[in-house]
Amino acid sequence: MNKLTKELMKKNNIKDQAILEENEEIYTNMVVYLRGSDLTEYNQEMVREDIIELIIEGQRRGDNIQKVMGSRYKETCDEIIAAMPKKTKKEKIVEYVGHSLNALWILGVILTFRNFIVDLILKRFENNFIFTVGDMITTLAIIVMAQLIVKYITKSVWKEKQTNSIVGYLKTWIVLMCILAPIILISVYLNKVVISFSYTVAIVVILMIFIASKIINSKVY
Repeated sequence: MNKLTKELMKKNNIKDQAILEENEEIYTNMVVYLRGSDLTEYNQEMVREDIIELIIEGQRRGDNIQKVMGSRYKETCDEIIAAMPKKTKKEKIVEYVGHSLNALWILGVILTFRNFIVDLILKRFENNFIFTVGDMITTLAIIVMAQLIVKYITKSVWKEKQTNSIVGYLKTWIVLMCILAPIILISVYLNKVVISFSYTVAIVVILMIFIASKIINSKVY
């Protein structure tokens, strides 16, 4: 996210504090839906700014968000999105690489910490970061799944809420277990070492990935 987008987001974060509680849920759903659109982050914030202004103006007249938007929230969002310029192929690639690098350095920190704790428990003193086949597959799977989960959340925001919350939580738990179980098993059993180097090198590599992610994300418009 570049500086211009960050400034607009900060401005919108201040503005949307004026939105009344009764309007917050639908407003939040509209913003979440926008996040899954083909608009650039800057254009998403531009649309968000317009939505905030409409809601606040309606509140001044005594109208709630239903009256302002006409209760056709998804359709309204779709119409706005259709009227805005879409991300170019280059912008999509840069954004995907930026998100992937973010996930990669975070997972790198987790794996390094995990390796270090295992070394302490097993009293190993090689001080080596070990990256196995299982770790490689797990890392790739988590990056892809994180992208898919975000996409699913943004696209399903207008679905009817589960009336039975216990059933809803149970379904979510089962789905998560079905996803996590194979990942954990792969990580445990596919333990052939692909890369092994000192923790110092691991930290340097993670820092390089972190810096690269910041540079690339600063190019995202």
